[in-house]
Amino acid sequence: MKKRTQFTDRDVTVLRALGLQVRLFGQRQLADALWAGDVANARRRLNRFVDMGLLQRNVVMARPLPELLSPVFVWQPGDENPDASQIAFQLQSRWRYRALRSTVIFLPTDITVNHFGGRNKTVMSAQVSHDLGVSEVWLWFCCNHPSYAKAWRGENLITDNEPGQSMPDAVLVDSNDQPAMLIEFGGDYEADRIAAFHDDAVLRGLPYQIW
Repeated sequence: MKKRTQFTDRDVTVLRALGLQVRLFGQRQLADALWAGDVANARRRLNRFVDMGLLQRNVVMARPLPELLSPVFVWQPGDENPDASQIAFQLQSRWRYRALRSTVIFLPTDITVNHFGGRNKTVMSAQVSHDLGVSEVWLWFCCNHPSYAKAWRGENLITDNEPGQSMPDAVLVDSNDQPAMLIEFGGDYEADRIAAFHDDAVLRGLPYQIW
């Protein structure tokens, strides 16, 4: 007889996030954030969920993430317009010399997505590094600002886009489930992409953070 798996709060946090809020997690980033750096213990637990059909394990090529301790830029309505070129320079500089390397990632299966009421996500290999960065921001909120992590709506759940609006990586919602803040993880962004993201936030009348 198989032993029944008891799900801990940490287990539910990981599975729920993958079902609703982020596309994927890296094994190392989960271990660092939620298993106190114990990769072996994290790997054992995550592989258990693979065996149960809740997660899918892949090995991909991705760039190691820069350390994320705070947003690169924060803006709210009434502030001056940002220097998009300077923000782009900061974002591009932190990615310099970060070569692709083999990375273990975990994705949700349909069972997990359907259980939490999420939507299926398409993961593109060219965007894995970016997706890991978005997940890293969510993990930072989870560990340091849990209310923000709970208010996080990943791009697969954002349905309020209209023609001319860009799709942020995430939206934080208020107690009425209305958009309250835009969240973006910055890759090798050019200044025009930063400016377009800012212009969209202005049209929405929403503050934002670029990580």
